[in-house]
Amino acid sequence: MDTRANLEETAGSAEVAAEPAPGAAIEAEERSALTAWADQLVRRLGADMVVLALGPRDTGPYRLAARAPATAEPGEGLAAAVDLAIAQRKPIVKSGYQERGATCCAVGVPVLRDGALYGVVAVQLPVRADLDLRRVVDEVKWALPAIELRLVVRELSDGALSQARARAAVELLANTLDEPRWSVAVATCVTDFCDRLACDRVSIGRRRLRRSKVVSLSHSGGFSRSSELVQRIADAMDEAIDQGGRIRMPEDDDDSLTLTAAHQELIHSGTPRAVLTVPLRHNGRVTGAMVLERGGNNPFRDEEVDLVEAVTGILGPVLEEKRLNDRALPVKAAAEIGRLGAAVLGPRKAGLKAVILLAGAALWFTWHTVAPFHITANARVEGEIRRVVASPLDGYVASAAAIPGDIVAEGDILATLDDRDLRLEIARWNTVRAQRQREYETALAERDRAAIGIAATQISQADAEIALLDERLARTRLRAPFDGVVLSGDLDQSVGAPVSRGQVLYEIAPLDAYRIVLSVDERDLALVEEGLEGRVILTALPGRTFGMETGRVTSVAGVEDGRNVFRVDAELTEQTDLLRPGMEGIAKITVDERPLLMIWTHGLRNWARMAFWRWLP
Repeated sequence: MDTRANLEETAGSAEVAAEPAPGAAIEAEERSALTAWADQLVRRLGADMVVLALGPRDTGPYRLAARAPATAEPGEGLAAAVDLAIAQRKPIVKSGYQERGATCCAVGVPVLRDGALYGVVAVQLPVRADLDLRRVVDEVKWALPAIELRLVVRELSDGALSQARARAAVELLANTLDEPRWSVAVATCVTDFCDRLACDRVSIGRRRLRRSKVVSLSHSGGFSRSSELVQRIADAMDEAIDQGGRIRMPEDDDDSLTLTAAHQELIHSGTPRAVLTVPLRHNGRVTGAMVLERGGNNPFRDEEVDLVEAVTGILGPVLEEKRLNDRALPVKAAAEIGRLGAAVLGPRKAGLKAVILLAGAALWFTWHTVAPFHITANARVEGEIRRVVASPLDGYVASAAAIPGDIVAEGDILATLDDRDLRLEIARWNTVRAQRQREYETALAERDRAAIGIAATQISQADAEIALLDERLARTRLRAPFDGVVLSGDLDQSVGAPVSRGQVLYEIAPLDAYRIVLSVDERDLALVEEGLEGRVILTALPGRTFGMETGRVTSVAGVEDGRNVFRVDAELTEQTDLLRPGMEGIAKITVDERPLLMIWTHGLRNWARMAFWRWLP
């Protein structure tokens, strides 16, 4: 920090020439009071010079606020004392330096409030025998409350000004924000600015193709954009936009770095006027400008300029968003396509370009890479033959030897039925036959031809009944019709239960003859036909696939998991003893070969066709 330069800025003058940072401005009356305070401190301490440097809280820079006497010039020693007091934030003493041929010492006391540094008071005194530096420091500290009071008053004043400015900004923005349409919002905006800032005319223009176009004038329902006045307003907007900042007339015309030709023409086109032009921005891009005009005897003050710039900083994005939202849908789509095209073809957006190149490469690869196209369907293993073992007669279950899942050989007994009634019936008919046999022998001894014929017939009848009963007795033993696996029929828990003739007791499937039943979604049914090859993987055997070939395609639909499916039979193309009826899995039927892009979008294209057909008029 160049403290001496800051202190010498006002050498030879009673006023502070340098303008302090925002929040530390010193008004004229306040400057006079501080100077009087410094004079009183010089007289009280018998000092050569007193300087007071103030600045923004904790940050600085700390510039000269007052000094006494007014004609004194601070030297290197006093500047060093100020630097040390600011750096150490505590009272310091610098002694033994030469100033104008005399030996002097300097005392620096920081101005602290609530632990924050606001400045420093430095006192230069001649070295003498009775000099008490501790008393000097105490005297300065006793005088500091007056400075602290000034700081409190200044902060309160700055806070009130900020609140008033914020309230005025909200009032200017409120009506504009409430309007949903852009044209109405712009008209409301210029009218509110005109009324609240006591302007004669307020204009808003939109920047397009490097030219500004006036879109709204305050208190004007319609105007001619080709009129000379409107063209001059547009030229003033272009002048401010091209230079990248606001232009205030008549004050900015003294700045040699600001071009104000268009504003000069606007001012002198009639009665001398005061003009303020502020650009409107959105996302760092200039979208337009606002021109405020009023009588030349009432120029725009600094606080009014600050207010307008603060409001337009919010107003620019608000109006631009409303304008973009008011565009027709085709215009929005065209603008978005143009923006994307500009981003792709422009010098920036390297990431977007890389993504598009990668997407294009992926599209080319998937279109030129051919792979088998499969149809996926749920699969279930069934036996090729499914034999039913039914009850041959009415009776009761005597025993059960097989349960579902048992592998049985041909002729193995599965279960037996209660045969006691049959055996009793056989014994009765054996008795009847023996009786008829005796009658036959008696008639034969008596040579009674009629009795011999009757007895012989009755014997034959008894033999037939016995043979029938023997056959029925043999059927009470239910046997496996072939080698296979029991699919259903658990009679182990039904011993003694009655069964009726024809009731299914067991189902048996062979061990070496299976077929695959596929449930094909109706959306893929048109692609399936007999003779297509495929592979199936079963849940019980996830590590192995089995070849298959499609067979009959049924025309009867069923419902599975909430969707329509059709049954398609398939035969295994390889023999294995690992399969069991009832196993389930997933099958893939190979239809043909297609590009990867067509395969991956198969379902999407089908859905799009149906949706298009549904909404087609």
